Amino acid sequence: MGEFTGLLDLLGALFKLFGLDQSAIMPAMALLIVFFLFAVPIGLLAQGRRVSTGREAMVGETGEVVTDIRPEGRVFVRSEYWNAVADEEIAAGTRVVVESVDRMVLTVRRLT
Repeated sequence: MGEFTGLLDLLGALFKLFGLDQSAIMPAMALLIVFFLFAVPIGLLAQGRRVSTGREAMVGETGEVVTDIRPEGRVFVRSEYWNAVADEEIAAGTRVVVESVDRMVLTVRRLT
């Protein structure tokens, strides 16, 4: 309960600073509570989402081999052409999955 009274005191000081009446404290508190009832759950949901950008997002994506990979070649993943390497030879047109990213080179394997 001490946090609530501390918040009220802080709001009271802010209202005095800006020359507002004390009667505006309760509506302001109500607006803050409503805001945090919506903002906190949305923020928590955003933290649990899978990364959708950067190198972490590429791992697990599927694509298609454009030029034969022996052991280097090119693949088409997420609407972009990438240099790629693989442990085995993979023919053009084969579907692959990205295992890792090292700078601008994808390590891929044949999609099973």
